[in-house]
Amino acid sequence: MTSGSGESRTFGSGSRYEGDRSTRARSATAPAGASPPSSDPRNSTATVVPGGSANSARRPVTVGTAARRRGRRARLTVKRIDPWSTLKFSVVYGVAGMVVLVVAVIVLYGVVDAMGVISSLRSFLGDVSSNGTSSGGGLANWLNFDRVLLLSFVVGLINVVLFTAFATLTAFIYNVCTDIVGGVEVTLAERD
Repeated sequence: MTSGSGESRTFGSGSRYEGDRSTRARSATAPAGASPPSSDPRNSTATVVPGGSANSARRPVTVGTAARRRGRRARLTVKRIDPWSTLKFSVVYGVAGMVVLVVAVIVLYGVVDAMGVISSLRSFLGDVSSNGTSSGGGLANWLNFDRVLLLSFVVGLINVVLFTAFATLTAFIYNVCTDIVGGVEVTLAERD
């Protein structure tokens, strides 16, 4: 290692160390191969410019504790889930599921009807029915679009009520269990 004019030191690999002013003032007296001194351990980082020239177009590399530091981690415990917020969330989530169900039934009924499956089912049910009418009796009447849409809407509403009740009851049960056991531990970490 050779020392320069007090502003930088050149290492044996041709890399140059650039520290702050207090480090540069002390760097001329540092022994060969020693890392530059630092008064604050939190700021013990240095910039190494590969190639050694001050006007080098290469990107500086950070060396020290900041380069090795990983993201922070925090261990948290979920002690309580608010039943009221669980109720509100589950109602909105259930209504969204009901809308998806109704839209899916409308689209599928349109596709199946366009393919002629509904009319062939009606004629099949008419042939099988005991009275021999071409309308297909009572079961074929359930294949009307209005009744299928009404049935999907009712199933969606039942789903909203049951999902909301189940989610809220689960929040209450979780709160009782955390009083006994202590809760669920979660580890959160920053991205690197």
